[in-house]
Amino acid sequence: MDHRQLGFLVALARERHFGRAATACNVTQPTLSARLKQLEEELGCALIIRGHRFEGLTPEGEHVLSHARRILASLDELNAELDPSSPPSGLLRLGLIPSALDAVGSWIVPLRARYPALTLRLMERATLPLMQSLMEGDIDVAVGYLDVPAAEPFVARRLHTERYALLAREDCFTLPERPVWADIGKFPLCLLTPDMQHRHRIDLHARREGITLSPVLEAESMAVLERLVGQGAGVGVVEQHGPDVRRHSGLVHRLLPATGEDPPVGLLWRAGAPPSRRLQALLEWLRQSGETSP
Repeated sequence: MDHRQLGFLVALARERHFGRAATACNVTQPTLSARLKQLEEELGCALIIRGHRFEGLTPEGEHVLSHARRILASLDELNAELDPSSPPSGLLRLGLIPSALDAVGSWIVPLRARYPALTLRLMERATLPLMQSLMEGDIDVAVGYLDVPAAEPFVARRLHTERYALLAREDCFTLPERPVWADIGKFPLCLLTPDMQHRHRIDLHARREGITLSPVLEAESMAVLERLVGQGAGVGVVEQHGPDVRRHSGLVHRLLPATGEDPPVGLLWRAGAPPSRRLQALLEWLRQSGETSP
């Protein structure tokens, strides 16, 4: 067994397709399949459910996958720490809830200017899959809600409190200068899907105002939602980060009143071990930038 075989298994579990996994690992599909078959023979058990295509992992495969992720993360961190005088380098995997996309996006350029050898991989996910990915080691750090039960096992550092705003194309919809929650029922709405915590909280606030929301468009990604709002599909209810009024040319923001229950958003990472050098670099940069609080 070697770490390449473990990397092939992790890639296959992530891509759920032999061809895509092979491409991600920069090998041919026959090479990937043969090395995984060799891994199964060495371990003496089937790891992969095979049919005409990839159908999932066996229970033994899931167990090996969990160990493989930890082993590869440790090897990656070891390589990064062999020269402690060198700046943080390598891959930092960051998962985020869709509504945090704007806030996280504002970090990327200055963070990479500070640590140019650091590579960032951003993955946008709903709250429960995000926490599951963090627990299983698929990501190194998450940006998510701190007040949900799924966040309790993790170390947390607060970033900001989520606030909501109406977002619309200026030449398609006229938004009130100071909207109230009752105003959101007056527009064709573009919202995240109902499985998202962001959407759940918006629905809750609307019900308290006696409004039943009937969106004309739902999306799983905030970037997709904002793109469609920018094309005039409707009015979005989005997270407002910072004091800016305009996010894109032709789009206008109008901040909604605080609800008194606006949720805290922050960084989350696994407890039980010191943060990696990459995560420490992110935490230190955010602290120096005034983005985080204990």
